Amino acid sequence: MSRINTHWRFKAAKKPLLFEAIGTQRVGRTYCFLCGSRLRRSNRSDEHVFPNWLLNRYELWDATLTLLNGTRIPYRYLTIPCCHTCNTKHLSPLEDSVQKAVRKGPTAVERLSKRTLFLWLSKILYGVLYKEGLLPVDRRRPSAGRLVPRPLLETLKMHHYFLQAARLMMRFHGFFPASILIYRLQKHPDLRFQFNFRDLPPVMNVALQMGSVGILAALQDGGSQVEGFKTYLDRYRTFDLHPVQFLELIAKFFYKSTLLNRTPKYVITESTKAIEVFQLPLQGFSLKPVWDDWEQAAYAQHLSFHLRLPLEKVFQPPEQVATWLNGDDGEPRRMSLREYTWP
Repeated sequence: MSRINTHWRFKAAKKPLLFEAIGTQRVGRTYCFLCGSRLRRSNRSDEHVFPNWLLNRYELWDATLTLLNGTRIPYRYLTIPCCHTCNTKHLSPLEDSVQKAVRKGPTAVERLSKRTLFLWLSKILYGVLYKEGLLPVDRRRPSAGRLVPRPLLETLKMHHYFLQAARLMMRFHGFFPASILIYRLQKHPDLRFQFNFRDLPPVMNVALQMGSVGILAALQDGGSQVEGFKTYLDRYRTFDLHPVQFLELIAKFFYKSTLLNRTPKYVITESTKAIEVFQLPLQGFSLKPVWDDWEQAAYAQHLSFHLRLPLEKVFQPPEQVATWLNGDDGEPRRMSLREYTWP
């Protein structure tokens, strides 16, 4: 089930700085996805959801991404409408920073500011869903509706607000809206297996493999995964993970995100120069734990999906789930890609 972030905004400037895409009906090919400017021949550009440098580095121009309805689209066609100012002034510097860091490796990526990584990953996830929102659910019947209906785009309102920190002065007071972790991966000798993108839109999760760089991100969890499970997640950041181990970690991270039973809520204030954002306590007034109980059978479904293995290969009822991350003693296991080839 998708989560709708609610918020309160007060002390607003006369002319709001934040652009509300869905509420103003300014979603489509004639509007900039980021600022809402009307696009004309003089100011129109197309923003690649996955940047050109990434498509070139991993030869993804003709590779395909699977959409929500199961169809596939080449990465080169994943573009969204953008004004020239947002493209060149706000997004290009962001791309340059990430590109330089990825070229140097995981340590350099980890040195990037959380804000830079958050905005870059947010643009990718929002861009994919925005693109899907422009596509018909059935190309043979355009009148059947959009692949991502307007109500689902509505659930992205808070995500789009925070994404606008790429073009506006926005300050997060005492919190960060996402959990983002960087992992070191063993680089596959075959370029086809050096890039991997996974997402889980209902909980705004992204996983990305770029050569030796692995990224896990929950973009709208109010930082709860990092705050609550940092010790566990960090134990796999001390050595180079095998690709199958990173896939297992994706399954764990994504499934854990589905167990968060709170929706982060925010207070947003606007002045003429900046946007101030405050997060309300996640626990709230309820005594119920913020995380639902972990169920091995449900987690095994995630693991089966990400490893593309039959469920019976990874799960033995009622509780036994296969693992490549840990040895028999429960400690992190080191696997060599040369010894354990994958895929």
